[in-house]
Amino acid sequence: MSAKKEKEKNQLRPLNRETAVFFARQFRDARLKALGDAEEFDQIIHVIERLGSHITGKQDGLGKYTESLNCLAARSSLAVMIPDQFRCILTPFSELYESVRVGRNDALHQGAFARHLTNHAIELAIILEDALSHIMEAKVSHYMTRNPACAELWQPVAFIRQQMLGNSYSYMPVLESGEEQDQGNEWSVVSDVAIAKYLGAERGSKIRGTRLTMTLEQARNKGLIELRRAKIIDEETTITQALEHLGSEQVLLIKGPKRRSLLGIVTAFDLL
Repeated sequence: MSAKKEKEKNQLRPLNRETAVFFARQFRDARLKALGDAEEFDQIIHVIERLGSHITGKQDGLGKYTESLNCLAARSSLAVMIPDQFRCILTPFSELYESVRVGRNDALHQGAFARHLTNHAIELAIILEDALSHIMEAKVSHYMTRNPACAELWQPVAFIRQQMLGNSYSYMPVLESGEEQDQGNEWSVVSDVAIAKYLGAERGSKIRGTRLTMTLEQARNKGLIELRRAKIIDEETTITQALEHLGSEQVLLIKGPKRRSLLGIVTAFDLL
């Protein structure tokens, strides 16, 4: 390494835990948008540029951030070590980065080209998220999905189904009411599996239409939809403890500071 590059490396801003969490969440949000629309790859690139700018303290193009982001990515074994062993299916970070940098400047951002560029941008985001996770604390508050959308008992199943399909939700928290609920846990979870079983296989049947118009409460009271009592954990719960809970639970809810409030939701997907 030249004296100039060594000096530049030493001038890079260190990332603290809060900043790492901030950028990791931005990458995840941008990645999920890109999965929904292949032409949304720019969302990921904007996060990469903001991260590069933060680290270097300069506002430049992707080409100027190559060295600093390669240094950050090297924290993850996904950047070089594992791709070197499986070159047939995994690409090293530096090659992905160069492909995205060059592709971003190309005028043709449609169709197959856009999908190819988006796939590379998503792979870049996954590597950088993993690298940032080495800086973050190993507790659920750094990995949870914040402010989760909740299903309400008064809502028709058709609306809850729409929310699940439109946002790729597998689970939605449900705040139950009534004196029969114990004071320690009033939250349950409705799953996509429960909704699918409730609606059944016949698409054009009157039964399906009737069931779509039922409220979640009506369907629950008739024993047609199972609402599973949720496992509530604290935001300081460690990842190790959360993974132990996920051995018997499919989703964990993180309690809020007030009774009947939630900070977030955690599934195995969030901890991959």
